[in-house]
Formats: sequence, C-alpha cells, structure tokens
Amino acid sequence: MVYLYLFGENNEVSPLFKCNSCEKICPNLKNLLAHKRIHKVKSIPCEICGRKFRYRYMLEKHKKVKHFNDITYFICDICDKKCLSKSSLKFHMDNIHLNKYQFYCAKCQRGFNVLSELNKHYRIEHEDFRFFCMYCNKIFKDERYFKFHVKTHDPNYKNIEIQCTLCSKVLKCIQSFQTHMRSHNGKNKSVCDVCGKILTSKGSLRDHIRTHTGEKPYQCEFCEKRFINKKTLIAHERVHTKEKPFICKICGKGFSQKATLNVHMRYHTGARPYNCSICLREFVTKTLMKDHQCKGPQETD
Repeated sequence: MVYLYLFGENNEVSPLFKCNSCEKICPNLKNLLAHKRIHKVKSIPCEICGRKFRYRYMLEKHKKVKHFNDITYFICDICDKKCLSKSSLKFHMDNIHLNKYQFYCAKCQRGFNVLSELNKHYRIEHEDFRFFCMYCNKIFKDERYFKFHVKTHDPNYKNIEIQCTLCSKVLKCIQSFQTHMRSHNGKNKSVCDVCGKILTSKGSLRDHIRTHTGEKPYQCEFCEKRFINKKTLIAHERVHTKEKPFICKICGKGFSQKATLNVHMRYHTGARPYNCSICLREFVTKTLMKDHQCKGPQETD
C-alpha cells in the first residue's frame, strides 16, 4: 500500500491512497480497501454451473437467485430454516437455538458469534451510539435503517409501502416486512426456559425473561417508573413530553405510539383482522376480540 499526499492551494495536506495493483488513487483508506476487492482472484466455484466468485457469501447469493430449484438445502430440525451448507446450519443452530456463543458482552453478558455484532451491540446499548439524520434530526440505532431513511429525503425517491394482509400494518421496506411476517408464520421461534412461552425473536425472548426475573434496567428521567426495554421507556416518556410523532395521513390525528396509529388506521380502511371463532364477528384488535363475550350465533325473529 502506497501513501501519497496532495498539497492544496493553501498548502493544506490531504492523504491519498494508491493501489499497488493498478496504481489507482483513492481519497481515503476505506475506498482503497473497497477498490482492492476487484483484484481478488475468483477462486470459489459454483458446483452447479461452474461460475466462480471472490467470496463465499457472493456464491450463496448467486445460488439462491440462479439455482433456487437445484439447491440441496440443509434443514434446521427446530424451525425448518433452509441453509446452504453444513457450516451455515451449525452457525444458525448455535446462534439461534443452542445459545452457543464465541463472544460475550462484558457489560450484560449477551452472547454473539460475530465480533462485529458484539462491537455494534456495545456501541448502541452501552455507549448510546446513534445515527442522526441531518435533514430531520431523526435518530436511529441501526445503520441499515438509517441509510434507508436518508434515501427518503432524496427528491427523486419513490415512497414504497407494503401492507400486511393479515393485520393491515404498513411497512416501508422489504426487510421490515419480512421481519414482521415472521410474527405471523411462526418462523424463528424462541422458547422461554421458565414457562415454555414461544417468542418470535431473541429480543422478545430477552424482554420476556425479564418479566420472570423482575429486571427493569430502564428508568424514566421524569419519574421513578422503570421498564424492561428501551422501547417501552420511550413510549412512556411521551406521556410526560406530550409528544405525538405518529400522524394519521388521512385525518391528521397524532399518536404517541405507532401501534396505536396502526389500530386507528383500521377504522379508516375497514380492516378487521381478528374474528371470533364461534360467531365469526370481526374486530379491530385482539383485545376487543378476547373481551367479546360470545354466546353463539344470534337468533333472529
């Protein structure tokens, strides 16, 4: 790797980075490392068509797209997840079902099998690292969602909304939609060792276990109330601040929680995703359905 220096009009010094393979000059180290990938030899062949790839993850992506019907999958016995290799299946089993981890957070003992995920967790949960949108000051914990959000400020951006046909919830990207659908189809289940309750994610399981242990690590800065997770804390603090960031696009009414807005939208759309198994009467929420005292089909005179 060769380091060069560029002198500007005012004699300021800017480092440049030169590729040893093709002598291309890059403005920073990150761009140089990204550029050098193109020189890596494609040595990993696809056993189906023979095409070669530089990285194994690129091969797996290729097989999922081009050879969907020709792949022999390795199936998880617990949740039926399809993996492309034995190593992927083992990683899935250790990470999702067996709780076998290589790395542990020094603060909360949460386990990880990828060091970068541990570092990301530590920055977000214990150092309060956040991504701030320069256009609207919205704050994000996840870099992927932050980058997606920034794109929405582009004048040429086309807004994408995907509505769940089961509960009418509206999602703004395919990743969020896929994650949401797992709550309906039962995939990626996590089981509580204390009571046997099945949760749809590891995060939900972690929060649920706190209901058994009584742990409430998040305290409101306005009162002495404590909560099991940060999401519930933020929703509670809006009671004090009177903030209502979720606005109905149809009538303009504001809500402090997105879940409340979703229920409100069903009154506009007419969606009734929950129905009584006895009389088939439909309801806007599961709570209303459970409160419904059904005596069977009503007789008419």
